Amino acid sequence: MDKDKEEDGPAKLYTRKGDKGITCQYNGTRTPKSAMKVEAVGNLDAAQSWLGVVASTLPEELSCLKPPLMALGHKFYRLQSDIAAGEELIGKKDTEELEGAIDKYMGVVEPIHEFILPGGCPTAARLHFARTLVRKAERSCVAYNQTGSEPIRDEDMAFVNRMSDYLFAMARFANKKEGVEEIIAKEEE
Repeated sequence: MDKDKEEDGPAKLYTRKGDKGITCQYNGTRTPKSAMKVEAVGNLDAAQSWLGVVASTLPEELSCLKPPLMALGHKFYRLQSDIAAGEELIGKKDTEELEGAIDKYMGVVEPIHEFILPGGCPTAARLHFARTLVRKAERSCVAYNQTGSEPIRDEDMAFVNRMSDYLFAMARFANKKEGVEEIIAKEEE
């Protein structure tokens, strides 16, 4: 009988093994929860979780964004597997797909000539927040790469970099579709 299962009961969610700040990686290696690799994967997880919030709060007018957000959530999971377990699940094609979608969204909105502030309609504001979480995760990935222990693949780094551009473009598209004017960062005099 599995020691984590009660007789005739469900498996326990907790193991108590992480109570001292150590986590078990995919390959069975015990690692401090403060390790840069754990930080990078954790920040990607935070961004992925926020995408779930965005997808679950879309108004009917923006329901067209749900499929691409759900697809991105699956790619986030694959990206985390790449980093945590040394997989090769994200490739150049994934980044090229993001680039195609960025071009599609940006082709619908007006060109930008100045910085814009995050915000607009609620969906755009949530997408901008997701973009900042992805940038934070990207910085964690860069910092982890600088440790020199197990470099993150170039394909993964390109993908995480492009994700924030994708979310920015999607936020602009959401504002356009909702008829909400974007706020220019430069204050009027």
